[in-house]
Amino acid sequence: MKKEEIYWLLGTIGFIIFLTLILFGVDGLKSDSLTDINVHDTYYVIESIHLFIPLVILVFFGIYLIRVLCCNFKNLTVNLIFIISDLALILVFTFIISLLNSMREIPGTIEYPPLSGIENITYDGNVWNNFYYALLSVQLILLLLLAFSGIKTGINYKQNQK
Repeated sequence: MKKEEIYWLLGTIGFIIFLTLILFGVDGLKSDSLTDINVHDTYYVIESIHLFIPLVILVFFGIYLIRVLCCNFKNLTVNLIFIISDLALILVFTFIISLLNSMREIPGTIEYPPLSGIENITYDGNVWNNFYYALLSVQLILLLLLAFSGIKTGINYKQNQK
């Protein structure tokens, strides 16, 4: 690994720590810290690590996507870090999609137990379905980007071996 790549890696880690301090404060660096999210009149209390890990993955993906595009897939170390961050982001999206799948309504389903006094219940649409299909589209784009970067990395690696 070149010195430049170590500097980029340390700079990315430093940026993540700085971003964590801004978003979560000093307590966000502790392993047992909690984050309160207020949505209307409901508070969700989530361990900060569950928000920190996707943040780390998203920052690594963003920075190394720009680096891969600037280097035109010529730097093997940058490509490998990008591929690892892309795989991790796909796993995060898979988890989020499974959560949304449990919240969305499937057309034609019947509520059980049936509500008394209501004969016909119509669902005009469910916003969770829209998020579900949007995240599936993003995950498909990430998979295509992973395949493309893997092919370009393999081609460039093979050319460097000659």
